[in-house]
Amino acid sequence: MTKKFDATGLSCPVPLDIPKTKPVKQESVDPKQKIMVFISTDRVGFGDDELGKKLMINFIKTLNEMGDELWRLAFVNNGVKLAVEGSPVIEYLMAHETEGVHILVCGTCLDYFDLLGDKKVGDTTNMLDIVTAMQLADKVISI
Repeated sequence: MTKKFDATGLSCPVPLDIPKTKPVKQESVDPKQKIMVFISTDRVGFGDDELGKKLMINFIKTLNEMGDELWRLAFVNNGVKLAVEGSPVIEYLMAHETEGVHILVCGTCLDYFDLLGDKKVGDTTNMLDIVTAMQLADKVISI
């Protein structure tokens, strides 16, 4: 049964018999996440220090598996030793920086270890910049 409707004088007539259709399912596209890796040591885990250093080298080498979601690397405390001359991962960190990953290196920590002049990669920064980056990141991985 169809109802008649007089739309005279209306700016835009609205049809009364709207066919029922299935709602269109919109595919959700997740925007790229911003992942920050917070590194506070030059080795992974506790126990054998040499094994821990090898694991850290492998960890840094493997970070590229995050793809373009890797957004920031922050080095504090003993972790700043990875960003200085003689570090076994310096070439990997330079490659990350070249690919657009922003590397933050704690200036207080570099100064404490007397390494300010030896830093080879990243920006010498302060805790405010590091905390701000944590706040802006979608995810922070701490090691």
